[in-house]
This record gives sequence, structure tokens and C-alpha cells, in this order.
Amino acid sequence: MDTAAKSNARLIIDVNGVRRIVPIDSTPFTMGRGADRDLSLPYPHVSREHACIERDAEGYLLRDTGSRHGTFVNGVQISSTRLRSHDSINLGLSHGVLLFENAEESTVRTLIGRISQTSPDLESQSDLEKLSLFLKAAQSLNTYGAINDVLRTMVEYAIRITAAERGFVFLGESADVFHLECAQDRYGEAILGHPTISFSIVREAAKSQLDFILSDVTEEVGRQRHSLVLNAIRSVVAIPLRGQNSGRLLGLLYLDSHFGSRDFTHTGKDILHAIASQAATLLENLRMIEVERESALFRKELEIAASIQRQIIPQTLPEFSFARLSARTIPCTGVGGDFYDVIPVPNGFVAIVADVCGKGVPAALLASMVQGMFHAQVNVQNTTTISLVDAVQSVNTFVCSRVADEKYVTLAVLRYTHTEGGEAHIELVNGGHVSPFVVRANGRIETITDGDLPVGLLDFARFHAISITLGVGDRIILLSDGISEAESLEGNQFGLQRVERHLMQSDPVAALFLALDRFCQGTRPQDDQTVLSIDRTA
Repeated sequence: MDTAAKSNARLIIDVNGVRRIVPIDSTPFTMGRGADRDLSLPYPHVSREHACIERDAEGYLLRDTGSRHGTFVNGVQISSTRLRSHDSINLGLSHGVLLFENAEESTVRTLIGRISQTSPDLESQSDLEKLSLFLKAAQSLNTYGAINDVLRTMVEYAIRITAAERGFVFLGESADVFHLECAQDRYGEAILGHPTISFSIVREAAKSQLDFILSDVTEEVGRQRHSLVLNAIRSVVAIPLRGQNSGRLLGLLYLDSHFGSRDFTHTGKDILHAIASQAATLLENLRMIEVERESALFRKELEIAASIQRQIIPQTLPEFSFARLSARTIPCTGVGGDFYDVIPVPNGFVAIVADVCGKGVPAALLASMVQGMFHAQVNVQNTTTISLVDAVQSVNTFVCSRVADEKYVTLAVLRYTHTEGGEAHIELVNGGHVSPFVVRANGRIETITDGDLPVGLLDFARFHAISITLGVGDRIILLSDGISEAESLEGNQFGLQRVERHLMQSDPVAALFLALDRFCQGTRPQDDQTVLSIDRTA
């Protein structure tokens, strides 16, 4: 290992509530199942050489080193990405969560603490120089808890530079929606309660395109702004804080004084310009950090949803002496609206492939709900005489009543019954789904085109069953339209004809997805893709 690049980061490992800290003493820092890795994780879905953390001039990088099950940062699969403090790392489908922390962040806090106080090595610098240094340090700080500290210190320096008595920071995109975020006096004490300030100047500054508005309370000004006289305010400066790139109003810095001896309206304009520019940049950066944090939280929630969905959809299918099954589903986003399931019943099983219209979390929620309902319906069938048609009808009624005019489901569901006489009988209901294929042992392919309306589209829809007989060596395949409608780089669709070319393979599911990879040449899927294959073996 190259130890030349000394590191100041660590990983916090949380496995089933047990936490331990692993320092990243040097880089590259290797991770995997192998015992020779810097961090060895003995999980089946972690590859022997899974990933590594490297360091360059700009910080830390996480790189996947050819793992089988992928590397995920905040729920998003990556090949290489820059790490930020508090990023969540998952190696494959393992249950262990790695939290990355950059210890250099404490160095930034120390610097801000030193600048916030008058230390000997900083006494020679002017307040404006120290404010500039503070703001630059604060811009590097990327934690929620520091925001209020940053604003308080910014107000403290602005008061000292302008000789003001009080300082306030308002946040918001207009005076109508401003909320007070920070208020303190020249002694550093917080100002509580409703502030007694000139809101007319606040509104005027927020609406103007000026960098700042100064007001020295003369008799003439007092007649125009009664709040200044009423609250005994002698001097005011209001500085709109606008995004340096967007020009959009982010907030406002307001400073005032009750004492005539503290008239700061003659503060140099270059200093006020500097405060306005630096403070606005700081606010813009803080807002960007907040957006990033919210995005990271959303990605984490999406990761949890994807994990739950992976657990709901069977990763291993039940085995039967008379049939062989294989299936695979790939969502086009973190979670998907496709699902498959196989539910054992006496003398056979019920199998389903479904596709909820739309993508992402809303589709995944409805998919999980429909899957759960089918489990419940099939379990009822084991004790009563309810038919497959009745089960689909019941799901249609429920979806129409709960999510009418918003979502619907296409599905193909079948009951495979192995009779005492050694025959295989299939009862199939197709609710607006892609036509299933029957592949006979002699190579003939039949398309089952009969079907009904999608489930949940119309409450008066009615469904019927199709009867199919399978001989030994015959196969039936259910798939979603994400397979046939997958597009190449040129925008051409994979099509049903290409699908049929791979249905005779010994493993049609693997063959179809391999053919899709070659056809799409890395193009991101635009829809979820699902295939379920059932072979009669006896």
C-alpha cells in the first residue's frame, strides 16, 4: 500500500446496531471480503476486492474495483465518486452501512473558533480581514448545526466593522416572507422577542437593486419614517443579500444604532460592498449545502425503499419436482413498478408478472400493495373456492376505489396445477399485459393474445380465464413491455421478434437480458424490465 498520502478520514461501521470506527490511516484504502483488504467485510454480497478509497488534491474518492453486486453511495450505484463527510456507503446488498467522515472538518471549526475570538496572531489584522477569513472558512463548513453559529459570527463582525449597536439577519426571497434567523447586540447577546426595527427600510432594501441602504435619522427622515423616531433609532444600514450567480434575493442584513454617537452611516462604501458580497456568497453556499443534504436524505430514503422492495420480490424461487422457474426484474430507477412473484399452493403454484403504469416511488408503492393483495387472495383460495378470476376482480375493485384515475396495473397471473394423472394445466388471466409466450418442446412458439382491460382502469371491467395445457418440455414465459420496448442508442426498439429469438435458450431469462445489454449498448432503461420463465419438467 502506498502510505505517502496520509489521510485524516474514518469509516463508522454500523452492522445490526453494533458500531465500530475504522480510521483511514493511509490511501488507497481497500475494502472487500478478502482477508488482505484494509477493511474486510465477510458478507456474501461483498466481492473479494470490492472498492477502494483514494485521495487527491481535492479530497477523497470512492472507486468500485469491479465488484459483482455494485457499490452504492447514498443509495445511488457508482463506479467512481467524490466523497463528502456523512456520505452513506453500501457494498453490494450487504446489511452493513459505512458512514464516511472527514476529520479535517474539525480543523475548519477550530479555525472559525480562533477567528471568532481575538487571538494574538490575529490582532494585527483588521476586522474586515478577519471577517473575510471567517467567511472563507465558513464556506468550507458543511454541517447543519454550524449555520446559526456562522450567521451569529457574521453579524458580530458586521457590528464591529460598522460600529453598529444591533444586527439582524432575515432569510427569505422577499420582504413578505422574511423570517428572522439571527439577532444580537454589540455585546454578543441574543435579542429575543419581536424586533423593534424599521420594517419600511427592510422592505425598501429588499425591493431595491442597491447593494445597501443607509439612513441617518434627521428631522426630515423622521417625518417620513415614523418607526425610526418611535423606536429611537438614529442610524440604519440594510444590506440585501443576493446570490452572486443568480442575483436572487436570499435574505437581508440589518444593522442599527440608538445612539447619535454611534453614527455609522459614514462607513466606507467599499467595506459595505465587501460585507454584502461575502455574506451573500456565504448564504448561497449554505443554501446549496442544505439542498445537498436534503437530496442525500431523499437518496437514503430511496435506498431504504429499494431495499424493502428487493426483499418483497423473491430473490430465490420455490422449487418443484414438476417445473423449473427462473425470473429477473431490473427497475429503471432506484425502485420500480414491475414485480414478479411465485406463491406455492396445493398441487402447484400461482405466478404473476405485473407492471404499474409510471415509474419510481409512486409506482413501487402501488406495486407492493397489489403484490400484497394477491398474496392475501391466494391464501384465501387455499381455504375457499375463490377463483383466479375472482381474485383479479377483487384487486381491480380495490385499486379503482383507492387510486382511481391516477394509476392502473397490467398483469399476467396464472395458476399452474399438476394433476394426479401427471398433466400440467394452466389457468391464465391477462389484464392488459404483454401477451405471454408458450414455447413447445418441438420449437413452435405460440402467442397468447386473448386478454382483458388493465386492472384498476375501470371499475366495471370484467375478467376471464384462459386455459392452457403444457406438455413435458414445454415452457411459458411472462414478461413486461420494458423488455420489448427497450431502445438502442439509435432509438430502435428491441421488439417482440428479437424476444422470440431467445425463448428457446436453456435459460431464456439470462439470454434475454444478455441480448438486451448488447442491443442497448449501455443506454439507460426507460422502463422497468421483468421476465418470468416456467418450464414443465415432469
